[in-house]
Amino acid sequence: MGVDAMWRVFVCTLVVAAAAAAREFTEDDQIRLPRLFHLDNYERCLGPRDGLYCMGTVRMSADKPNAAFNFIKDYSSDSQNFDRTLVHRGYCLSSRCPSKEANRTLRFERCIEQQALSPGIHASLQSISCKTHEDLRVKERGMDLPQRILLGIVAVILFFNVIGTLYYLATSGEGKSKLLKAWSIQSNLARLTATYEDGDPRLSALSPIQGVRVLLLTLVIMTHAAEIQYKVHLYNPEYFEKVLQQSATMLIRNGSALTQLFIVISNFLFAYSMLLYSKNTQKQLGLAQLPMCILHRLARIIPVHLLLVGFAATWWRQTGDGPQWELTVGAESDTCRKKFWAHALFLHNFIYPDEHCMLPTWFLAVDMQLYIVAAVLTLYLMQKKKRQIPILATLFIASCVMNFALAYVNEWKSLLFIMVPENVRQTFRGISSFSQFYTAPWGSLPACFMGLLTAHVHFDLQEQGYKISKHKWFEWMFHMTVPLYMAWILAGNAILEHTTHVATAAYVAIERPSFALLAAFTLLGIANNIDGRLRRAWAWRGWATIGRMSLSIMMLHWIVNMYIVGTRRTLTEVSVTSIGSDMLGTIFWTTLLALPVTLLVESPILRSFTALLA
Repeated sequence: MGVDAMWRVFVCTLVVAAAAAAREFTEDDQIRLPRLFHLDNYERCLGPRDGLYCMGTVRMSADKPNAAFNFIKDYSSDSQNFDRTLVHRGYCLSSRCPSKEANRTLRFERCIEQQALSPGIHASLQSISCKTHEDLRVKERGMDLPQRILLGIVAVILFFNVIGTLYYLATSGEGKSKLLKAWSIQSNLARLTATYEDGDPRLSALSPIQGVRVLLLTLVIMTHAAEIQYKVHLYNPEYFEKVLQQSATMLIRNGSALTQLFIVISNFLFAYSMLLYSKNTQKQLGLAQLPMCILHRLARIIPVHLLLVGFAATWWRQTGDGPQWELTVGAESDTCRKKFWAHALFLHNFIYPDEHCMLPTWFLAVDMQLYIVAAVLTLYLMQKKKRQIPILATLFIASCVMNFALAYVNEWKSLLFIMVPENVRQTFRGISSFSQFYTAPWGSLPACFMGLLTAHVHFDLQEQGYKISKHKWFEWMFHMTVPLYMAWILAGNAILEHTTHVATAAYVAIERPSFALLAAFTLLGIANNIDGRLRRAWAWRGWATIGRMSLSIMMLHWIVNMYIVGTRRTLTEVSVTSIGSDMLGTIFWTTLLALPVTLLVESPILRSFTALLA
């Protein structure tokens, strides 16, 4: 290589190094940025009669070249940072920017330009919510029709529970009316805490699955406790800009596929119970039983689902207050009212997919949609009684290939690649990888097929009397599933380096199926009574009670966590401690509230449905 060539390489290296260094911002650089969030004192502002408090977001712009604005854009161009061209303010306009201007939008924009932005930078309003002294002082608010309807439904449910409980007490639990006993609190509590040790031993062996469910629910609540903090005004947003780049947070960035275990477990239990029912009763099941299967599923899910979505659409807004309340809980309550009919049809992951009413409910929509697929397929295969396992294995592989093709064509990416601060703050609004894959049924289709496949494999092994647990490799694999879950999650640090179109599409295609495959080994190990510390921990009888409340917990924890953060009057200083505190508070209050919802709503309505069919 000649001297000139070497010199050119050296200069290019310096340029590249300088460009890389320019993208690394120091703490001094961050001080030059306008504060991302600010909140004035809420109660003090609205104390005087002319008090006016406005919460809103504006986007910055500059008509002429502006060094300060160029720096903000440069900082925001790094996806690991929040979009700093947006600023979020809670201002007491009546004292901070007194004006006779009647237009609150213009007044708010001008106030931010004067108080927060450098000269030459303009503010354009994105959202606003204002309150006056009178709004704060109003204690009694009129009820609209949806609120009255919900109160009426709750009154009817409580009435039935009172009647059923009195009947149970009057007959000492020996009454003949199954319908009335279904509404007895004592009876439902006994069923909730029962162990069913005298039942089918093949089903009793699956009791540790409840412990797995509780563990997964805890991880979901932990993730959402962190996610919800992105949506409120933060004292130190730089924490989130840095923390997602650390390897330790890979559990949140790359752990979303753990939700696939719910799908695998759900479909495994459905298919296995149907196979056992057909064998024990000697009944030939087929597609004629499909309507009843779907009705039974709806009877379990719809009451709790629609009751809590209905609460969110009607009374949720009126349960709290604060400067951030309207733009968090209030806005979500409006979405719940707008999408209530879509929730009733379990189509809310398709209708207005970028607008979320109680974000975790996307899972119920996907679960219900896949349940119909699983029910049709299971009942059809039970009629054929041949080649169920090869067919299900083929469908599993085909669904993975289909998702690769869809991801490649639509340029979808795993959450690992799109979980950056601004996307999380806006709940991935406008990100097709989230609305068209993550919350869509085809994204979880491989897990559905894997659940069905695992059930058929386990049932066939039992019918043949084959003890797979006698193989040391299988026992070793069962004990290694949890370490392998963690290893796969932490592997995200290496996977992030591969950003080509094919690589990201391939990861979409294999990420969830890989977790589903590990879940199959977990289930088979539990079902075949492979002993170990982990299985014994999952088998604690207390998990069964909490696991039976999983639907109520899944629905309630978002409402509780949003209430905790939405009622805050000051900026949140985010840290591991604050996230942990929110998580523990959410777990406690959610579990406490889930008990009456399960006893008074879910259990009696499902038992009533069963009693009416008897």
